[in-house]
Amino acid sequence: MKKYLLLILTFSLSNFLTLKAQNCADCRYISPVFDSVTVETVHFGKSVTIDGDTMQLYMDIYQPYGDTLSARPVLLFAFGGGFVQGSREDWYVVEVCKQFAKAGYVCVSPDYRTGIDYGEILALQHMRIFFRPMQDMRGCIQHLKADYSELGNNYNIDTTKIFIGGASAGAITALMTQYCDKESEMAQMGDISALDDLGGFYSSSGFYPNYSWTGVAVINVAGALIDAGWIEAGDIPVISAHGDADAIVPYKYGGFGGISFGFFDLQGSFVVDSMATTKGVCSYLYTMAGQNHPSDTMGIEYIKSVVHRIALRAHAVLMGRSFCCPLNVDIEGDTLHVWTDQALVPATLISSVSGDSGNAVLQWCSVPCEFTGNGEEISFTPDTSLGYVAVMVSEGGCEAADLYIVTDTAIVPESINEYLNLIDFSVYPQPASAQITVSAELAENKSRPVVVEVFSIIGQKVFAQQFQATKKLQVTIETTELTSGNYLMRLRSDDEILGAKKIVVIR
Repeated sequence: MKKYLLLILTFSLSNFLTLKAQNCADCRYISPVFDSVTVETVHFGKSVTIDGDTMQLYMDIYQPYGDTLSARPVLLFAFGGGFVQGSREDWYVVEVCKQFAKAGYVCVSPDYRTGIDYGEILALQHMRIFFRPMQDMRGCIQHLKADYSELGNNYNIDTTKIFIGGASAGAITALMTQYCDKESEMAQMGDISALDDLGGFYSSSGFYPNYSWTGVAVINVAGALIDAGWIEAGDIPVISAHGDADAIVPYKYGGFGGISFGFFDLQGSFVVDSMATTKGVCSYLYTMAGQNHPSDTMGIEYIKSVVHRIALRAHAVLMGRSFCCPLNVDIEGDTLHVWTDQALVPATLISSVSGDSGNAVLQWCSVPCEFTGNGEEISFTPDTSLGYVAVMVSEGGCEAADLYIVTDTAIVPESINEYLNLIDFSVYPQPASAQITVSAELAENKSRPVVVEVFSIIGQKVFAQQFQATKKLQVTIETTELTSGNYLMRLRSDDEILGAKKIVVIR
């Protein structure tokens, strides 16, 4: 069954401010409803490093400033660095934690041990490379649960709603902590006695070892498992984001950094998602087309595009619903892309819902939260402060969601619409950061010059480069000189317009 809702929200400035105050609470856990956060550093354990030294373990706890809720969900987000470097204070970890804390979470970034003993044969120590961080992550989770039960719940958390996650090596650690939960599973990697001097498989490095380290879901950004078969029916959900051109942690199968050692090759997010689905474990994978491994070249807006997609699925978990039901929602409507008589036209987005039984409930949230709504259609004037518009739809124990990128006043000259679908033409990744790849099937099999042009939303040409092509054009161009916003890309051969595409660049 498919239904389309028709409710247009219009409001003046005065009642808009009233609506924002009243309704933004409905967007908690989706939109940053708090303006600032506090950060506290907590000592949660100690452990022995690869050099035999004692390492004191700390975690930074981010909380929404001014929040009065007494039972808040927790997101643990661990840094990456290939198990040889990285810190809980890395800029992207701080940014992710701030984003989630502003949305109402308590976000935690923990220490864990890194390092490789290059004097030892790698095949003998690889298990310990993975296991030390697992012990430290266990200790962090245990401390949070002990604080709730024994120490007065200093951070007002709900220990039944702890999300375990991270990026790159941190994501690998989170996946292994939650899914490699049997000694027999880790024994597939080698001789389990290698862990004896670390306390054995079921040990942790925290001060409160009697608590469990199980979370409510795993957040996996560019991570992998040694064996995705460790995921079993009844396991907790996994929410993933991964670039399909990742050369460090494979999107599908491969070695770490593209080097295969055989004994610990990795199965990336695509395989994790496929295995989870096969086993009946709820899983979501946001595939970043053409994107390599996360790096410093990815700006804050890129991080936000990942964070908000994760947050939409995490919201379903928080509400006790599944994001893997047949229920589905899509945001339709392209009236954001209108420029008439040099004036902005109010944008209209329409949700289409399928798989429901006629009782679906919708919730719109702009990100940041400037407006909300609960009908199937929403109208608003594009604003440069907006980044995204999210819509959630729930029915019974199911919840689905979609995200529309705004980023800037997402408008382009109306006259280009006739060129949008002339040829088979794609650009990726979308949104783009440092580079964008253009792929187009040309109508005739002949050599000709093709110019790639990029225009701003008011029609100003901001980029042009000529390439030689025959039947197919596939080129990569730099977008580092473009500011965040929406653009029109046009392909031209001599005076003939071959096609056009709307693109988004974020920093």
